[in-house]
Amino acid sequence: MPCFRSYKAALIVICLHIFPCAGCTGNIQNQADNRHIQLADDLGRKNIDQAIQRSLDYLQARPEHTLFRLTGEEVPATKLIRTLQTFRKILDKNLSAEEFQKEINKQFVFFQAPGMESLPTFGEMLVTGYYQPVVEGSLQKKAPYLFPLYSPPPDLLVEVSKSTGKKKISRFDGPHLTPYWTRQDIDARGKAAGSEMVWLKNPLDVFFLHVQGSGLVRLRDGSIRGVHYAINNGRPYRSIGKFMVKTHRMSIQNASMKTIRTYLTNHPDERDQILFTNPSYIFFTWTKTHGAIGNIGQELTPGRSIAVDQKVFPAGALAFLLTKEPVIAHNTLISWKPVHRFVLVQDSGSAIQGTGRVDLFQGAGKEAGLAAGAMKEKGALYFLLVREENARPVLSPETAHHEK
Repeated sequence: MPCFRSYKAALIVICLHIFPCAGCTGNIQNQADNRHIQLADDLGRKNIDQAIQRSLDYLQARPEHTLFRLTGEEVPATKLIRTLQTFRKILDKNLSAEEFQKEINKQFVFFQAPGMESLPTFGEMLVTGYYQPVVEGSLQKKAPYLFPLYSPPPDLLVEVSKSTGKKKISRFDGPHLTPYWTRQDIDARGKAAGSEMVWLKNPLDVFFLHVQGSGLVRLRDGSIRGVHYAINNGRPYRSIGKFMVKTHRMSIQNASMKTIRTYLTNHPDERDQILFTNPSYIFFTWTKTHGAIGNIGQELTPGRSIAVDQKVFPAGALAFLLTKEPVIAHNTLISWKPVHRFVLVQDSGSAIQGTGRVDLFQGAGKEAGLAAGAMKEKGALYFLLVREENARPVLSPETAHHEK
């Protein structure tokens, strides 16, 4: 992973002053003075409409009384829906930048994500990137296609807690339940044999597909099929990058997805030892679309979809992200640019835990991978909720699709 870079976004002035404002909604903590956040979106209106609609499709399919968490408080799905619908109506007015800023400040309350507990500044987030890899594969095991992706094995058992909704993954060991097999068990001892769905050329392609959670497989006949996360083995995710830094294989300043992969390629005798330090394992399913699918069941939108910990932040929600991202040209990182844009919570990840992590989806392919691999930036994340006095009846999904 890359080192932290200074967070200096041009045209962005952030006041972290937290205050009780008139017309604020509920008792949610961390209400932020959005008058001091410049809301000019660095992407303009690019892809925002489809990202909003995908969040609406998800939220409007939830039961009417569904509640989500936001900084320790409950937010009803209906409020998230009204927020998105109100925001889209403002976009449709094609206001000037000044008018847009005033209208957003009038209609919404901002709530700042608390940030990483390990960092001294309130609201300071660690922002990384992820992408959809494109790899070579075969439906038959035939050299050089020797490294499988697995579908969920039949001996993998899933128990869902009625009180918390959390999943417990296990297997039977005789009459007793025991934790499911580790990465080493599966890859070195063949404990998932029989559940292979496709074979890849490179074990590192397999591993980094696990990290990204979805990808595209170009088969030998030239056709392309999508694969997507189905379930994991229930084991904790452990960063191999942290392990490689801790064992002095690389410095934290030089650590990135690219340098990690290069090291593992150049040291094949160490590869399995390093990979097996992460016991977590991902099982996949085929998708009907070539687009990456988030955990809310909707296709991800490059530059707009983010992954966060949905135990603390609401799925489908509208937010405003401040950070930096790489500029890639001809497969080379040429510069960095400020990010100040509206984003949607549409995914989660094993490594994205707590109130201080956000992962920005960069798209598919090599350049997206280079951008994602370089990102490890400081940033800030603000969630928007419509003010109560601006609430209106929730439209049906059919009406919402055609309300423009």
